[in-house]
Amino acid sequence: MMAALPGMSAGQGKVIELTYASPVGPDHTFSVVDRRWMEKIEKETNGRVKIKPFWGGTLVGSRDAVDEMVQGVADIGFVSPGYAKGGYFFTRSCFVFFYGANQDVGRRVFKEMLAKFPEIEAEYKGLKVLSWSSGTDYQLISRKPVRKLADMKGMRIKTIADLTSVLASLGVEGMNMPTPEIYVNLQKGVADGTLSPFEAFKSMKLGEVAKYATTMDIYRPHSGGKVMNLGVWNKLPKDIQKVFEDNIEWWGLETDKAFIKADVEGKEIGKKLGVEFINLPKDEMEKFYAPVKELAAKEAKALDARGLPGTKMYQEAQNLIQKYKK
Repeated sequence: MMAALPGMSAGQGKVIELTYASPVGPDHTFSVVDRRWMEKIEKETNGRVKIKPFWGGTLVGSRDAVDEMVQGVADIGFVSPGYAKGGYFFTRSCFVFFYGANQDVGRRVFKEMLAKFPEIEAEYKGLKVLSWSSGTDYQLISRKPVRKLADMKGMRIKTIADLTSVLASLGVEGMNMPTPEIYVNLQKGVADGTLSPFEAFKSMKLGEVAKYATTMDIYRPHSGGKVMNLGVWNKLPKDIQKVFEDNIEWWGLETDKAFIKADVEGKEIGKKLGVEFINLPKDEMEKFYAPVKELAAKEAKALDARGLPGTKMYQEAQNLIQKYKK
């Protein structure tokens, strides 16, 4: 997909045109920061890099984005490793390894983990990670009120990675669906709820189809959500690669900041649409985390069996979470 454009002298270097693919629309919180990043890259390369965006899944979808990026369908893309058909074992386990963290603590812990365990980045085979980002904490947005865990029994809820088994222990059917499908599935009653940030009331207009939000504060782990095809990366001049490298932290941090802001705005939008916000009692949240802890220990052993330092990763994550929560 990468193309060199005419119009600059050899001394200036060729203009490189790259495609960027995202499953969400141009006005989504992710996309707002993405567009700022594109402008920053073009400016810092003195116009030698031009990035053409393709929004709304027109080039790369949600469910198969990782595989499509490895295949080179786009040069740069927004991916959700948790949807990958294989691999990304640590990434999937993060949802239970990092229990008890919020976004701020989670980012600090993840950055230390990334530096200490090269196995994390090594999972992104065929890809160059350009941003380690997250979003704000997951909450339960639903069509009916959930005031205690027992109220969730019998519900069908869009969930994340390995929390499916945790929800199953509560009598909930966990559903795996791409973000763009959440609104229509709630609207049609295919799903009764979704684990999504309050930001979704803004970017996805979920307040139109779900009138209840129960605070769960489930940390949305950081991952390599923005990637470049490795073949494309290897063809870039070293000075251009350095510009991308120098912006990895910026892209991730600015995305996190934007989601925190959008989360506050989303909650206000939800209130205006008549959404009721519910806080679970502390003892109810302790009940929720009990099976999460059991699953985390099980996941750690499974990673150990694959030759990965699963138990060490799990213990390190929890030690760092306790350190930074003080």
